[in-house]
Amino acid sequence: MAAAKKKTAAKRGPKPGTKRTARKTAAKKTAAKKTTAKKAPAKKKAATRRAATSVATVAAEPVVNAGVVAASKKLDKAETAVAKAEAKLNAAAAKKTTAKTKAATVKSAAAKRQLETATAREKDARAAVAKAKQDVKAAKFDLKVAEIQAQEEEHKAKMELRVAEFEMGLTAKQEEDLAKDIAKFETKWRADRQRKDAKKLKAFRTKEEAKVKAQAKKIKSKIKALEKKEAAKKKPGPKKRGRRPGRPPKKAAS
Repeated sequence: MAAAKKKTAAKRGPKPGTKRTARKTAAKKTAAKKTTAKKAPAKKKAATRRAATSVATVAAEPVVNAGVVAASKKLDKAETAVAKAEAKLNAAAAKKTTAKTKAATVKSAAAKRQLETATAREKDARAAVAKAKQDVKAAKFDLKVAEIQAQEEEHKAKMELRVAEFEMGLTAKQEEDLAKDIAKFETKWRADRQRKDAKKLKAFRTKEEAKVKAQAKKIKSKIKALEKKEAAKKKPGPKKRGRRPGRPPKKAAS
């Protein structure tokens, strides 16, 4: 008995909560579809925001030219070398003065050799200073050239900024124009579709009305046939002949 009850309960159908669950699932799917449909404008807005961010980044970043940096370092190094060379020249000049004084006081071959060595070293130091100054001059020239070349890179960066701004404007205008064109297309499409649908509807109505007329004709014919049949039933038939007055009928022999 218990098994039979269970089978009967299974045949009765799903539990009351099952339909609600199915409805909830369908509602969730519908909501998911709506969310998916609304994601397209969000993507377009995100693209516009990214373009604006890139423009702001390009504008905020300072233009640093590697050539100018390298030339500046080279100039600093050359100026440091000049300072060192001048220090050596001063030291060599001081030694030369000392050796000259000593050679004038002490008339010896050693003092004379010391003066010659000091003079040669002072000459080398002076040549080193001259070379270092030439290096500074060359480094300054290189820096100037690098700075002029950096202007090209700066102009290029500004050009990129202008292009990015123009692109952002085009993107924004693209969305506006697209919305307008879609609206125009939709209006035109709906008007055209309504005309076509009106023609189709008219043709369909004519066809259906012809069917209805044909059916009405058949119904009228049926009714006429029935009425004719019924009238034939009600029409009186031929009268039966009765006995003529006269002799009474013969009685049967007893």
